[in-house]
Amino acid sequence: MVQLDPTDRSIVEQLQRDSRATYAEIGSRVGLSAAAVHSRVKNLEKRGIITGYGARVDAAAVGLPVTAFLAVRVMNGSTGDGVKQQLHRIAEIEECHSTAGSVDVLLKVRCASPTHLEDLIRQVRTVPGVDRTDTTVVLTTIFESRPLALPS
Repeated sequence: MVQLDPTDRSIVEQLQRDSRATYAEIGSRVGLSAAAVHSRVKNLEKRGIITGYGARVDAAAVGLPVTAFLAVRVMNGSTGDGVKQQLHRIAEIEECHSTAGSVDVLLKVRCASPTHLEDLIRQVRTVPGVDRTDTTVVLTTIFESRPLALPS
């Protein structure tokens, strides 16, 4: 685990809230110059703590109102690596997590309609090495994409 000093933690928290904030804006909030914030951000990127930047998009607003979780069980004797490579190629899969417990892989998917979701489930089930799936459809999202609560 990488330890962050209080200033780096503050910078990361600021960027999680608003990745478009300027170094000067962040600097005024954390008590540093823009140049010092720039240097620290570059160091955080180099260390692999900050891995990227991006816009959060409202899935429903762009025509993907159906969110679901697919629990995938891989066939006995399979390492699952081939399954994961095939799943990576499916555009509707937003997240893919290898898990411990009753399922091997948990997927978060976004679809345009229930019919689209049904087609996607069929596509996942035809991936070689997939034994079975179980689907949970999201009715309401309370929150998501919350900034990480960084340890002290």
